[in-house]
Amino acid sequence: GVGPRPQNKSSRAVARRLRMGNCGSREVPAVAVSERTALAPSRPKTSANASTRARSSSSSSRASVGKVAAAGEPGRSEEEWREVIRAEDLAAFGSNEPGSAAAAAHSAQLGVTIEYLLEFTREHNCWHFPTWKVVTDIIKPATRARRQRFAELDAVQATGAVGRADTFASHCWGALWGLLVASLADQADVRRRVWVDVFAVRQWAGNEADHAYDAVVPHCTSFAICCQASPTKQIQGVNCLASLSNSEMLAHRIDLVPERIRTQIAFLRAWSLLEIMRAVEAEARDKRFAVVMKVGNVAASKDSSGGYAFQSNSDMTKALQNLIDVRQAEARDPADAVRILAAAADSDGSFELLNDRVRSCITGARACSSFPEIQAAACGDEVLDLTGSSQKKVNDWLKAASGAGYPWIAQKLLEHGGQPNTICTGNVTPLMSAVMSGNLEVAEMLLAKCPDRLPPPHPPRDDRTTP
Repeated sequence: GVGPRPQNKSSRAVARRLRMGNCGSREVPAVAVSERTALAPSRPKTSANASTRARSSSSSSRASVGKVAAAGEPGRSEEEWREVIRAEDLAAFGSNEPGSAAAAAHSAQLGVTIEYLLEFTREHNCWHFPTWKVVTDIIKPATRARRQRFAELDAVQATGAVGRADTFASHCWGALWGLLVASLADQADVRRRVWVDVFAVRQWAGNEADHAYDAVVPHCTSFAICCQASPTKQIQGVNCLASLSNSEMLAHRIDLVPERIRTQIAFLRAWSLLEIMRAVEAEARDKRFAVVMKVGNVAASKDSSGGYAFQSNSDMTKALQNLIDVRQAEARDPADAVRILAAAADSDGSFELLNDRVRSCITGARACSSFPEIQAAACGDEVLDLTGSSQKKVNDWLKAASGAGYPWIAQKLLEHGGQPNTICTGNVTPLMSAVMSGNLEVAEMLLAKCPDRLPPPHPPRDDRTTP
């Protein structure tokens, strides 16, 4: 793991507090919903190291799509639908409590392949939709007939893409949907399944059983959080957001950041903070539980494919490291933020530990910015060609894994000839990368592979000086 890990039960305390009041959810603005047909790709690809670039145009070779009815049951009011949903969940889970064990276990089975995410996004050409618009314009019309979870629709189930999630995806509904998809697909095995609330949660009133998404995190083996980058400027060596000065950045004046930007930074949102807390607990239990952060934008790919790809932004990571203060996390419903933050404060020092952990994640994002395959490998993808890669590539991978805090990946690279004390891309060694990121476990591993002592000094010259 990376950096200090809070050993507390704060996220479970959050769930308990949330059950005492209105749970709230990531609901969307009240906007008109267009009645559109949902398009469902047929099956996941089998390539273990598929390209992550996504074409926005149609193709004759594209998988066939299933059509989903958009009309609701005639004569049934919204209040009646609310009670129908509650009755269904009570029968299925034995409770309408948010985040119950039964509901979380069921939700974890509603992951979809990255291949499906790519096809869905191509079919709807929604790369540049904010996520809330994907919900209002695509998900809700597709599920209106029976108020189902999107991943439970017959047309989606028939694709074979749905199954137990490997990676929990945490994101902001104010950020671009295409950013989430491109970040998850970045050098990844497209067969890996990810849990995305848009697909796994009912987007209708009465869905209390689906709330407290954090309860799904322990059912996964990795956690990915993406943050949309905004323009930055450097003032006296400090990367600054929007119109903030360097002193305001260092004072964590998040309140001065425009709301549009704040709603695109996941760990400034209370619900994402709750999910991060649960991921940190999962890390403490399982040393191979990977926490991945992606900071950047979705952009036109640099090749001739005409598609889109994730583009990392190191300047934004530097700005975020200066700005971050999880105590200022917000929610659409202020009462939700108050409850989540109050529960997070139950354990002494938890805020500082969380701030440290988030900063470590940001450092890891920067360490892997040129080597996203390391993050994919940490999530369990077999994407590293350890036998056919050059010594320089192996060393660069070792530097990235050391900076991101993935000791099991670093160990594998050491076994394949990785050199812990060799200068790599960026003019640092893997050992330096681990130390600068505060990843002491990895640093100790690398030190054990270094020579027992420093090289002997040069012999003195005739003039009794050394070179």
